[in-house]
Amino acid sequence: MIKRIPLFLTILVFSIYLISRGPLLSNNPNASPASAQQKAVKLYESALKSSSFVDKKGKSYSFKSKVPKVVIVNFWASWCTPCLEEFPSIVKLQKKYAGNKNFLFLAVNTDDEDAVKKMNKVIKKYELNVPVIVDKKGKLVDKFSINAIPVSIIYKDGKVKHISNGAKDFYSEEFLSELKSWGL
Repeated sequence: MIKRIPLFLTILVFSIYLISRGPLLSNNPNASPASAQQKAVKLYESALKSSSFVDKKGKSYSFKSKVPKVVIVNFWASWCTPCLEEFPSIVKLQKKYAGNKNFLFLAVNTDDEDAVKKMNKVIKKYELNVPVIVDKKGKLVDKFSINAIPVSIIYKDGKVKHISNGAKDFYSEEFLSELKSWGL
């Protein structure tokens, strides 16, 4: 028992040291996850307003002067299983808001040129009814600094309201309620 006292004292002193350093470490502005999120939000807001999106049908979308009340930009690929899991809820959401000028859902496909045929099969299979932007060269991925998919950026009046990393149920009661509270 006496042999363990130095070990116990060492652990106690080290614990006190760590506890006393905790408040100092948490005030470090360089380590703040909130500041990283704020940078991402600014990047996404700037990228939306400075980007020009052209869908597969040739229709152009630009938000330099006017942004619809709600814009959702979703990055996906044909090989991404979580991306494909989102499609049924995206299709339902688009049907619900079809024709509503205050709502726009853009699906940015990140497949490379070799996978465009597969992308078209996926669009047909899931009856994807939103504008599909083909980003074969990754210009939008780079501009939005996307490093994993699926990612959905949800804007209200041009400001980022949510960033969804991973599969999202766009037809959940919670999300529909939020859209309703935004005036849709």
